[in-house]
Amino acid sequence: MVEVKDLTKSFGKEGIFDINLNIEYGTVCAIIGKSGSGKSLLLKNILGLVKPDKGEVYIDGINIHKAKESEIKEMRKKFGVLFQNNALFDSMSVFENISLPIIYTFPNYDIKKLNDEVINILSLLSLPDIREKSIKQLSGGMQKRVAIARSLITNPTLLFYDEPTTGLDPQTGNKIIELIKNIHYKLEKTTVIITHDLRGFLDFVDCVILLDNGRELFCGKKDEFLNFENDIAKSYLKMAGYYGR
Repeated sequence: MVEVKDLTKSFGKEGIFDINLNIEYGTVCAIIGKSGSGKSLLLKNILGLVKPDKGEVYIDGINIHKAKESEIKEMRKKFGVLFQNNALFDSMSVFENISLPIIYTFPNYDIKKLNDEVINILSLLSLPDIREKSIKQLSGGMQKRVAIARSLITNPTLLFYDEPTTGLDPQTGNKIIELIKNIHYKLEKTTVIITHDLRGFLDFVDCVILLDNGRELFCGKKDEFLNFENDIAKSYLKMAGYYGR
């Protein structure tokens, strides 16, 4: 479980302030808000990449910001992250990009086993026969799938998707949403989706966290969010097609 208590991290007037949330294992949670609302900063705090000014982040009961280096390393093995702009290396092949987390985490990993695992993940994501291609040879949608494949290669229990449809055309974006949904149900991962647009996601999320100007406006189950009397929340629901049907 991921637990955030009274989390604050500020840069002048900007930042996140007094955030509290719980993400149960096996659920899909959406963290939503406009650009600059603090979504990505919250994610960096959860991952232990940024240290908060105050407050705590617990992963399975361990405070990631006060843990020993060895404990943090073990915790991060549980994380799979799709970065906002994919963060793929153009100088590396598809295989090299996907296998990088394994090679970094397990330097003596069996190369044949790794090769088989990359093939299996590419097959799962409908990307056969592209292991040796360069990133530049791939479309935007295929690059996104490769980045998702890399997030899965260590078999994490927690998957974080940072703006997974940003920069994609609507058709490709819908395919990525469907892929995220299928991964969750097939692999039974805990899924956290950072997004400014709930379209497509609201059909299968279990909980919603709404941020505005760094503050938490809502944190709870989807059914509660659908009935939340707040103009900002209603604007997201309308954009997602839940109002005016």
